[in-house]
Amino acid sequence: MKFELKPNNRNVSDKELLDDLKKIAEFLQTDSIGMRDYDEHGGRFNSATIHRRFNGWNKAIEKAGLTLLREKNISEKDLFENIEKVWIELGRQPNFRDMKRPLSKYTTSPYTGKFGTWIKALESFVEYMNSDIEEIQITQESKEPIKEIGSIFKHKTKREPSSRLKVQVLMRDGNKCRLCGITVTGENIHFDHIKPWSKGGETILDNLQVLCAEHNLAKGDLV
Repeated sequence: MKFELKPNNRNVSDKELLDDLKKIAEFLQTDSIGMRDYDEHGGRFNSATIHRRFNGWNKAIEKAGLTLLREKNISEKDLFENIEKVWIELGRQPNFRDMKRPLSKYTTSPYTGKFGTWIKALESFVEYMNSDIEEIQITQESKEPIKEIGSIFKHKTKREPSSRLKVQVLMRDGNKCRLCGITVTGENIHFDHIKPWSKGGETILDNLQVLCAEHNLAKGDLV
C-alpha cells in the first residue's frame, strides 16, 4: 500500500475554488448545489474547505453566481413579481441569460424547478398576466383637479400604473416609443396617459402607451 499526503489547499485561490464549484454544478446540469452533492460528484476540493474560505456555503454559492438552495421553495407569486420587475427594467421579455443578479432576484433554477422549463415559466406568467384583471380602486389620493376652474375629476384609478399594468403595456407596445420608434430601456421607459390624467384620463391599458423620456416630457409641456 502506498501512502500519500493529502494535498494542502491553503494556497488555492478563491477563483480556483469557485471555478471547481461551477464545474460540478455544470456537470450536474444545475445552478443550485449542496455540499454533499459537491463532494459526491468529484469535487476537486473538500466542501468544508470552500465553506471555511468563504465563511459559509451559501456565500460561496452566491460568489460563484449559482442559486441558493432555499430559492427552490419560492412562491409562484414571488416568481411572477420578479419577472415583472425584470421585464420593466429591460423593457422587453426577459430571456434565460437575463435572470441573474443584480437585475433579477432569482436565477432560472426556481422557475425550471416549478414549471419544468424557462419557456413554460414564461407561458404561465403570460397566462397569469392576462387572466387577473386589476380591480378599479377609488381613493382620495387619486383625486386631482384639472386646469379648468371649478372642474374636478373623481378618478376611478390611481395615477401611477402598477407593475402588472406596466408589463401589460410593454407586452403590447414592446420596448419602443410609440411616437418616434426608438428602443427604450430602464429609466428611458415612460408610461404615458394618452388622454392626460389632468383631463380625466384613467390609468388603464387602453389609455397608456410607451414613450421615450424626450417625447413624454415634450408632451407634458403641451398639456
